[in-house]
Amino acid sequence: MNIKKVRNHLMIAVVVFQIVLLTWESLNGGVVTHNFLAQKDMPGLSNWWGLAILSILVWLTAYNIEYRSEQIKDEQSRLAFYTVAARSFVGMLLISLAQSTIFSLGYSSIAASLLLVIALIALFLPLYRIEAVAGYVLGGAYFTGPMIPFVGVILFVTVSVTAHFAIKPLVMRFKNTQALNE
Repeated sequence: MNIKKVRNHLMIAVVVFQIVLLTWESLNGGVVTHNFLAQKDMPGLSNWWGLAILSILVWLTAYNIEYRSEQIKDEQSRLAFYTVAARSFVGMLLISLAQSTIFSLGYSSIAASLLLVIALIALFLPLYRIEAVAGYVLGGAYFTGPMIPFVGVILFVTVSVTAHFAIKPLVMRFKNTQALNE
């Protein structure tokens, strides 16, 4: 698998979709600005930032995957790694698209509940990895702009990092100590 080719195609797709979205917004009342806490008197972030943010996120994701795959010597293990990374990306992309669609249809409480479900899933799956973050942000970016999905990312990445790097090692240490005592 040529990760650079995939990265370039994905970057082109993201930039084209973002340009189409911004053009559509410009022709239909202006580019949307999302204000902090949805208050007009608070500072806002324009969807124009999506061109830079999403392009950088896609590049960082591809670079990170390429770097991690180079650490794997066995070709079969490398293909398994690519499969897991792709599933993580596509899974979070689909979840984010579903959540954004639900939110756009006016069911904000269901969308918020779905974010809590994602946080629960983050206890067991490594959603802190950049491919999951990229999938979630890209899925939500076309409905709500690129910045709002980062609020969800902060929640589930914090839960995932805490679970995988703090709680899980403590549980494993306790489990190993119990096994040694028997």
